[in-house]
Amino acid sequence: MTVEEKISTYSKEFEKLPGVTVINEIEGFKPLFMTTNGLKLLGLTLRELIATKENYQHLFFKPNFMGDYLETLESMIEQEGIEETYTFFHQVKYRGSYHWYAASIKVFHAEAPLKPTHTITYAVPLEDFEWTMKRAERLMEETDFARQNFEKFHSLSRREVEILSLSGRGMRMNEMAEKLNISIDTVNSHLKSLRKKLEVSNSIELLEYARAYDLL
Repeated sequence: MTVEEKISTYSKEFEKLPGVTVINEIEGFKPLFMTTNGLKLLGLTLRELIATKENYQHLFFKPNFMGDYLETLESMIEQEGIEETYTFFHQVKYRGSYHWYAASIKVFHAEAPLKPTHTITYAVPLEDFEWTMKRAERLMEETDFARQNFEKFHSLSRREVEILSLSGRGMRMNEMAEKLNISIDTVNSHLKSLRKKLEVSNSIELLEYARAYDLL
């Protein structure tokens, strides 16, 4: 069965679902199908949506997200196979602003067992879940921060990462020294070094690094 035949077979069932269902080509993330509720939000017909091709991702998603998302998706498919389902938060742009969605995605069609060609995504809006939206926003900010400061963070030694983690948890130098079984002077030396490498001057900025790199 071709991907077009699959879409024709299941499209009526997709339309009964409350969320938005989208079929995309993996290469270029080009859209092939979207349920009517999603098309109305974007203000497009299905033909107009398909005509956007690779521009689809640039028109309706944040650039940083799409780059990371596509790279991560390809990696997960390669490592875990085409039967897995992946869930994530993302923002969709329509009516002049971005809107948060929770989505699940998996492979919809493959030309061969190890050659997936299309994905299916099911997305639901998060407007009614304010706490979840705020958490998703923080995660996005932390992801952007981690990407921008990747080289700085990976210049740290193993001990400096340990000190960063403990500092992020609010430990004082004497507590760090006791936990790591080193002197306070050594702790102070590591703190000075990591602050220089990360180009920070206070504990709040160190906490931002600790959060972004999952050290808490």
